[in-house]
Amino acid sequence: MKLRRSRILLLAVTLAAVFFMLFFAVGALGVDSWANFELLRITGCDRSSVIYDDKDNEILRLHGAENRTWISIDTLPDHLLYAFISAEDARFYDHEGVDIIRIAGAVIADIKAGGYVQGASTISQQLIKLSHLTSEKTISRKAEEAVLAYQMEKRCTKQDILEMYLNYVYFGGGYYGVEAAAMGYFGVHAEELSIAESAMLAGILKSPSSYAPHLDYDASIKRRNTVLSLMNKYGYISAEEMTQASAERPKILHNQIEEYSGYYTDTVMQYAAAALGITMDELLRGGYHIYSAMDTELQLYCEELFKDEELFPEADSEGAIIVQQPQNGMISAMVGGREHTGSMAYNRAVNIRRQPGSVIKPIISYAPAFEYLGCTAADMILDEETAFADYTPSNFGSRYYGWVTLREAVSKSLNVPAVKVLSEVGVDRAKAFASSCGIEFDDSDDSLALALGGFTYGVSPLQIAGAYSCFASGGEYNTPSVIRYITDDNGTVLYEYQPEHKRVMSEENAYILTSMLKSVVTEGTGHRLNTLDIPIAGKTGTVGTSAGNRDAWMASYTPDHTAVVWMGYDNDNLGVLPAEATGGTYPAQMLYRLYSYLYPNGCDVDFQRPEGVLEYSIDEYSLNVLHKIALANVFTPEESRITELFTAATAPDVTTGYWSIPASAQNLAAAVYGKNVIITFDCPDDFGEYTLMRKDGKGKERALYTWSGKEGHIEYTDSSAVSGESYAYYVSVQHEEMEIYDKPVYGLVTREVAVEMPEKVISVNLGE
Repeated sequence: MKLRRSRILLLAVTLAAVFFMLFFAVGALGVDSWANFELLRITGCDRSSVIYDDKDNEILRLHGAENRTWISIDTLPDHLLYAFISAEDARFYDHEGVDIIRIAGAVIADIKAGGYVQGASTISQQLIKLSHLTSEKTISRKAEEAVLAYQMEKRCTKQDILEMYLNYVYFGGGYYGVEAAAMGYFGVHAEELSIAESAMLAGILKSPSSYAPHLDYDASIKRRNTVLSLMNKYGYISAEEMTQASAERPKILHNQIEEYSGYYTDTVMQYAAAALGITMDELLRGGYHIYSAMDTELQLYCEELFKDEELFPEADSEGAIIVQQPQNGMISAMVGGREHTGSMAYNRAVNIRRQPGSVIKPIISYAPAFEYLGCTAADMILDEETAFADYTPSNFGSRYYGWVTLREAVSKSLNVPAVKVLSEVGVDRAKAFASSCGIEFDDSDDSLALALGGFTYGVSPLQIAGAYSCFASGGEYNTPSVIRYITDDNGTVLYEYQPEHKRVMSEENAYILTSMLKSVVTEGTGHRLNTLDIPIAGKTGTVGTSAGNRDAWMASYTPDHTAVVWMGYDNDNLGVLPAEATGGTYPAQMLYRLYSYLYPNGCDVDFQRPEGVLEYSIDEYSLNVLHKIALANVFTPEESRITELFTAATAPDVTTGYWSIPASAQNLAAAVYGKNVIITFDCPDDFGEYTLMRKDGKGKERALYTWSGKEGHIEYTDSSAVSGESYAYYVSVQHEEMEIYDKPVYGLVTREVAVEMPEKVISVNLGE
């Protein structure tokens, strides 16, 4: 027995001497070539990337094989550090990588047991083993571990080593590092861990398969209490703190913490990888902090809308919605389909290309007409069946409205006027404008059919949202983005979205176009949104076929939000929408619900009118009859006044002459021919009603006939004159419509022209 003990003691002393000599050799003789410590093997480990919402709340952790979030030791509470030191390496601050005293004790225990039963690895050695070596238990492997641990201690501070250790080790449950473990098991950040929670995490490391709390809670508690007693033993916590912590039974949230994952975060990942120029795998393992623009509550509400079957025309029809902030391009919410089936599911909001129908008209026809041709909302255009070479568009239901203003053409979504306007602008110029708003074209997109959405491949809801946001922001285009900025683990900004504020349209024209699109809501195809107590502009679009409708769109915006909804099928083979499913029905109903959520109490903050936009009262008669813009005058009745917006350059400078006191008849003459009196005169004003009056010798007056001034020169035969009588003729004039104080308006009567009828009829040969 004494011999056995002597051997054990001798082996322990010998082993200790070997380690002492080894470190003396490494330190004194510089035998570093025997093994190389590589810091990057630790600091370059996989790290989880984190996505945050617009309020900087964490919404999703992205990781590859290892879920790890690297944190600074400076943020961690002291009791957390002491828990790990107590449990794993009580002499951590006293050794240089290898604890000789502890090794001797471990060797004795191993010899007694006849094998490896007790480890003596320091925190430094454990970190080296995990990052540089295999778990093989051999003398050579342990020696190499010791050398590498010593090298690390020479290159790194104790705090650096402890930080790397806490961020590197595995805690079971798929969690690497103390931050991931704290969030995974307790739902708190590591900096928020209590003494009891810290001790529980420290206790796991001895054997994650035995002490991970989601596997064996009681065993984890028992091991936790052992760590607490060690913390007390080494003076890190008081007996009272140990007792209180031992009584705690933390709630374990493993696999219960809800993270948001869906179309939005899929898009964030794609945008982030592109912005950083890295692969998706590198993004998952790179430890990036991605600050998105997602409004979490709004996103979840939009997803609830897509679960409501009543908002869709068919059980299997699809849809997409984009909600964007027009002032900076940030996307607040995005849903790319009715179901999100796994990571990177097909996102219709971003990736689908569909024919836009009439929703493209403001972008391709009217906005460029305002910019390049100086058109106004009051300009008149003839809506009638028109052939453009080999292209003959028609209105919905083949109904035509004759002369209409551009405002009416937009609100009624008339097709022929949109094509006419595009023809005047020119396809190339119109495409250049639309491209500046984010719309993409194929080389074959070169016909007037673009005015009605005739694209080769189509557009996405995201592109439409970006273009309409341009109108909402006063003519500035910002590329839509789901990311605000991205940092690394140290907080260094690697990418930051910068809105371009690229001006593509004058602020004045953007405001006037917005007012036209507000008319779509108040009196046009978007009228389902009209009951909302908010200022809102919008445009519907429907793409039809003989079998039904392929696509139904509505784009809309307020000063704060742009929202676009598309509904349809991914391809024609899957089906078509019923005829009643138009942009003004189901998409409009969904938008109604959206804006009701965004503005539960209404909103009285309207679009800000630029100083360069002027409001004029124009004459409706001049528009409807003359098809020209003219200012109303003081006599224009209220019911014949139209208030319209103009820029300083397009403001009308002609005042209507229609609502005026009509001029007297001109060139009145009368002559007797046989039994008749021939009277002639001219009507100078086409808005006057000219009445020929006759007065006999006794002063009795009689109205002979009334003519519209449009008839011009008048010749009238009075065959009722009596022989031997004398007569006087004159012409009175009355405005055909105008009244002042509910009384007709008359002009001056003419002078009287007198004639004497002969007693006998004198035969007159007019041919000689």
